[in-house]
Amino acid sequence: MPPLADFLSTFMPSLAWALLDFVWQDMLVGWGAALLFSLMRSARPQARYLVGCAALLLCIALPLSGVILRMSATPLPAAVTATILPLAASEPAAMPPVALAATAQLAGWRDALQDRLPLVLALWACGAGLLALRMVLGLAWVRSRSRAGHSRRDPLLQLQLSRMAQRFGIGRPVTLGIVDDLTSPVTAGWWRPVVLVPAALIARIPPELLEALVAHELAHIRRHDYLVNLVQGAIEIVLFYHPTVWWLSGRVRAEREQIADDLAASMLGEPRRLALALSELDRLQLLTPTLAHAAHGGNLMTRIQRLVSPTSEPLNWKIAVPILGLAA
Repeated sequence: MPPLADFLSTFMPSLAWALLDFVWQDMLVGWGAALLFSLMRSARPQARYLVGCAALLLCIALPLSGVILRMSATPLPAAVTATILPLAASEPAAMPPVALAATAQLAGWRDALQDRLPLVLALWACGAGLLALRMVLGLAWVRSRSRAGHSRRDPLLQLQLSRMAQRFGIGRPVTLGIVDDLTSPVTAGWWRPVVLVPAALIARIPPELLEALVAHELAHIRRHDYLVNLVQGAIEIVLFYHPTVWWLSGRVRAEREQIADDLAASMLGEPRRLALALSELDRLQLLTPTLAHAAHGGNLMTRIQRLVSPTSEPLNWKIAVPILGLAA
């Protein structure tokens, strides 16, 4: 058999089993993360952000390690089967009838899945491919709007942006572009970042509030959130089929927005100005169709309330859910 065909004959089943095993593995990761989030409800958003990022990295590490282990050793169906089946073969009389029946049922279940591994991989590849295409098209669309031919420049706003970037300690040049077909300010690029601001937003809010929204985008640039978001998007593509991944990713994005809010408010010296800017953006969402669904990465009203009067969530009965899940 050619080396490539031999590799694929081992890699493809290993990948399929790793994706299947991740269904229960990520349930444990999600319950553990939910418990930590509940216990850290009064902590700073940076701490919760690190927990969320660590949980997402663990999510991608589990199937990756599963593939490596299955390819480097003799594939075993599962940890439970690996311990029960040898006992069933060597000491059949020592096992109770219920255990023998369960072992036989588990072996039959694994054999049935083994025959359907190509279908599992095909469905996973279709879903991951569609999400990857969506991500590539989205990045290309935003990147095209950041080019000089698709966005306008304003010397005065560019000067203000450059001064704010210096105050943030950003050494890379940051460009400001004005576009007509965006819903909210966004940042594109990492090495040469561009802050894109909707023209409708510039025309409808006072300059000091626009400055607060731009400061929020500069906070993302300072933290290199663009790169982190790309890695996060890649994890979502690979593990798209598990709800826990999307929940963790949503929590990470929400905490990221809070961290950027804190950095922007600290630079401005006025948390309420950023809260007023977000409130004005929320109002414009209702009045301007082109600004609908703005403020990516978190609920506007939640962010506004946190900036005006930060409070911690009270401990409630929901903490029992991850505790019972981990115990089970």
